[in-house]
Amino acid sequence: MARPLKPLVCLLATLLVWHGAVFGQQETLDRIDAVYGLSQRNNTEALAQIRTLGEQLSPTTPYVVQREYLITRIDLELDSGLNDAAKVSIAKLLALARAQPKPDDTGLAMGMGFEASVMVLAAQHAGAILKLDEARPFAERSGDAVALGQHYRILGTAQLSTGKFEPALESYLKSLQYADQQTRHPKQSRLRSLNGLSNVYAAMKNHEKTLVVIDEALALATELDSRKMLATLYLNQGGEFAEMGRHADYAAANAKALKISRESGLVTVEATILNNMGDAYLRSRDYPKAEQLARQALAKYREIDDRGGLITAQCNIGFALMGQGKVAQGAQEVRAALTLAREANLLADEEDILGELGRMYEQLGLHKDAVATIREQQKLSAQLFQADREKSVAALQEQFDTVQRQKQIELLARENSLKDATISNQRLQQVVTLLGVIVTVMGGVFVFLLYRRVRKTNQKLREANKQLEFHAVRDPLTGLFNRRSFFDLMNRRAGATNGGRREDDNPDGLMILDIDHFKNINDTLGHAGGDAVLIEIAKRLRSTVRDTDMVMRWGGEEFLVFSPKANAAHLKSLAQRVLNVVGQEPIAVGDKMMTITVTGGFLSLPFSGLSETDCNWEKAMQIADMALYLGKVNGRNRAYGLNRLLAPFEQVMPVLERDISAALKANMVELVEVLGPTPAG
Repeated sequence: MARPLKPLVCLLATLLVWHGAVFGQQETLDRIDAVYGLSQRNNTEALAQIRTLGEQLSPTTPYVVQREYLITRIDLELDSGLNDAAKVSIAKLLALARAQPKPDDTGLAMGMGFEASVMVLAAQHAGAILKLDEARPFAERSGDAVALGQHYRILGTAQLSTGKFEPALESYLKSLQYADQQTRHPKQSRLRSLNGLSNVYAAMKNHEKTLVVIDEALALATELDSRKMLATLYLNQGGEFAEMGRHADYAAANAKALKISRESGLVTVEATILNNMGDAYLRSRDYPKAEQLARQALAKYREIDDRGGLITAQCNIGFALMGQGKVAQGAQEVRAALTLAREANLLADEEDILGELGRMYEQLGLHKDAVATIREQQKLSAQLFQADREKSVAALQEQFDTVQRQKQIELLARENSLKDATISNQRLQQVVTLLGVIVTVMGGVFVFLLYRRVRKTNQKLREANKQLEFHAVRDPLTGLFNRRSFFDLMNRRAGATNGGRREDDNPDGLMILDIDHFKNINDTLGHAGGDAVLIEIAKRLRSTVRDTDMVMRWGGEEFLVFSPKANAAHLKSLAQRVLNVVGQEPIAVGDKMMTITVTGGFLSLPFSGLSETDCNWEKAMQIADMALYLGKVNGRNRAYGLNRLLAPFEQVMPVLERDISAALKANMVELVEVLGPTPAG
């Protein structure tokens, strides 16, 4: 009588085991969620707990649990600056997702998104965007709001880092939409997206909108007690206050961010705050305090092995030492940072450091060292321009090849369709003549629609190429021509010369200009004020030159005027007009009126009747730049021009290329001085 009960007992036992497994799985997921919540308050403790939890998992642990554990662990490792550890965890996540009977789209999308995030941290922004393009099909196929939100948030960060503000804004808005659709941690995801959105507005110099978004994010971070995001948001808020000249608010926001980051074990944020505070003391010339903070930041960056942070902090130490009069020791620190940047192939950072070093030398009155450093920067700048041009050409070529391949694919598809239709018509022609006519008409409509689509695609490509062409030769801030346009002009001009010699009665003119005390303008008014000054000076320069003249933003606070067919008298008159149009009328920056002046150097090309084989435009630019720095040394607000050589070329050029002052003292060249307007008051 008892035997019929055995199947029922087995079924009950199976149900109990299944219920226990499900309950255990949910319990582990709840523990992972609890650790994630803890990480918002104390990242160090959360990381310790997630590692302990990982030791309790095994290969038989359900895949969903392992996936969520790894995703949370990677998040904590990245926030702690443990990038190498995060790479190991990312590799485990991707391997696990691929090993499923049907590869898991969510796991693949999240893993590849984390890979892109690591690339962004390493300043490999182009590679990050390519990785995200590869990950997009997995994220879209999964339909997972978490994966999609992460995808667009990291994409926005990469786009912002490459100066693509509008695409970055669109990506962050999409990440906000997906954050609201999430069932787990929607507010935390929204908080991250708001932080990214504030960074976009900050980059676009929209201070009011930036602060509004940061205030919204701060309220949400306070509600969630997210210490991690509070530290980051106060740091960003401080940056905006600094840009707006609200120094007291800047100091208060930094103090809050520093306190929270130290309490929560957020080493990366702490290092950034210390470095920014040190930079602020550098600008106010409190060099001992700047050195102290920069050394603290350096120690933190070493702790997390952040190469970019190390370079920045070491530079600040060097500049602080130089400001204290320890010039040789400070320059040695800066040169060590330059070596690190060179080893990491961070050429743009290297160029910026050289520019800062040159300005520090000038501030200390070491004009010879300043000129040598600026020469070094110019050489590197030319290398960067060449590399950028090659990359742009390669990108355009790849874009063109992609379109051509797509056209070939479409053409083959149409040919195959037409062949199939022809075969079908031959077999069925006698039976269904009317059907063949209909198929032919439909085929024609299909080809017509394809043709329209290709035509629209080609039109969009032409429009994109026009935009690329415009941005390739224009400075985005002032709208003036950029260095690339000048190099292209000089290449065309070289091709128009006859054996390196041009008509000397109507030479061309070169004039390089530098805004006086521009660093003080930035320190006083912030970068937004500095940008306003650059825009206004660019406008004034355009208004005073001829239509045939070319005005360029040469870089930073430097401008270049190329004036074709400008004899010595015209060039001197042009220099006088330029000095007057910039310096006579004050410039309105916010509620302040500032009198701004420029210093310049100019000469004709060809110079003093020389063949351009002997003195090409690069040498002419070098000489004009030396004349500019001579004007800086002699009081600024003036322009120096070299009219002609007073001794044989072979004697003068070796001296002139090395030291313009020595050439003048030896009466080897004829100098023209043009004085700017006397400042009011």
